[in-house]
Amino acid sequence: MWVGLAASDLLSLMRKKPVGILKRNARIAKSSKGGKPRRLTERAADFSKPDIKRGTPPAPPKPEPVLQEPRQYPFWTCQSEVDRQAAACLSKILASDANKRNGTTIKSLTLAPHIKAKKAVYAVTCQTLSYLPVIQQVLSKTTLLNVEQLRPAVAFVITYELLFGQAELQEYLQDVLNEAGVEHADELLSANIARDWPRTARVNLLKISVEEALAWLRSPPLSDQKLATLGSKATVDQLLPDVLLFPAGTDLHDHPLVNNGSLILQSKASCLPAHALAAQPGWQVLDACAAPGNKTTHVAALMGGKGSVLAFDRDPKRLTRLKANAAATGATNIVAQQADFLSLDLCSEELRDVRGVILDPSCSGSGTSHSRMDHLLPFKGQATAEQEAARLQSLAAFQTKALRHALNLPKLERLVYSTCSIHDVENELVVKAVLEEAHELGFQLVDPFPSWPRRGLPLLPGHHHLIRVDPEKDNTDGFFVAVFQRSSS
Repeated sequence: MWVGLAASDLLSLMRKKPVGILKRNARIAKSSKGGKPRRLTERAADFSKPDIKRGTPPAPPKPEPVLQEPRQYPFWTCQSEVDRQAAACLSKILASDANKRNGTTIKSLTLAPHIKAKKAVYAVTCQTLSYLPVIQQVLSKTTLLNVEQLRPAVAFVITYELLFGQAELQEYLQDVLNEAGVEHADELLSANIARDWPRTARVNLLKISVEEALAWLRSPPLSDQKLATLGSKATVDQLLPDVLLFPAGTDLHDHPLVNNGSLILQSKASCLPAHALAAQPGWQVLDACAAPGNKTTHVAALMGGKGSVLAFDRDPKRLTRLKANAAATGATNIVAQQADFLSLDLCSEELRDVRGVILDPSCSGSGTSHSRMDHLLPFKGQATAEQEAARLQSLAAFQTKALRHALNLPKLERLVYSTCSIHDVENELVVKAVLEEAHELGFQLVDPFPSWPRRGLPLLPGHHHLIRVDPEKDNTDGFFVAVFQRSSS
């Protein structure tokens, strides 16, 4: 059994060249009056020069009282900016996961505008999370986490760098492997961590055709010839003709076609609702809970920019993002407005000619746990059973109310209800709750994708018309789609 490595030895190790992954932050303390932080060490005033106005040296000022705040030590942080930003992201995502808050995701943090080397920070964050169970086992054999100047997230990142980027802690890793009876660290990880899906991108038909996109990808301009190999691997999805598939792990964030809005980074499952609606050019379509706007812009593109798409969202920040996405994609037929869909007068002049509706309301997002990379988190992003049940019931109540409201649009011909949830309470049971009323209004459930193999659960009549996407079998987000068609149309 290896003897535990002392924290002082580890800190010394991490400062040695060629490792060089730790540095000491400036020593900072807060004012006792709650003001801005100030440095404890400041340049002393020069009292040796005479006061020009009085001709005599000034009396030195009274010394400030010494701050008596305990545990005000310099903090250690990562020397590399990539590691430093990765540690900051890691700290936030672990706190969010521990507190059962679903708003923070790995991608939203590591791809934020202030992150300079997005690809590198994303990689270090994901790899550290992937190996976190191993890292924690290794650190348990040391006293590193007892060092008060070292925050846990920083310790995790630098330990990852040492274990898998340097050789100094390899003997401790070997100790962990020997205890587990395995040869490689990968064998200690969950099977789903290494699994990945094909990368998908939607061709924005408002700017470029599928054929033109494939031609550019396979024979890019001379300035982008290095992308030709990537483009040669692109294929067209068999079900959705405007969706391109790339090998798993393909990085498209800085691709020229993505930057100019010709390709939209969107999962295959998220592209299903717009195709299921089958809106015709010239229709007036309503997107009830539109932001951030991927489905909104997709509908606009499939309509060829003709007709109009009324997009509503009650959150002003999300609406701003929706407008930005509409502008970037060239979807000039989108009319975005801040409003609560449930408060809209469906017989108003603005809405009385709506013929198609996309209703993709707030949901649990349980089908997107893989793309959110919840599998990397210690708590898997899961709340307690009681908390989750209460949340699902609250969401289902809103979803049912919104669906019932939408079905009452006077000239509605076709409505798509979709969620990125795998729970029947948000899917089949919501449809079942409104089905009788829908029949009275002249609507029937119809099948938007006859060749799709997975169907709704047998909890209601017509369940075979419902679409379910299985994230394990279909290599995309878990999803649910129901299409209501008015019989007379």
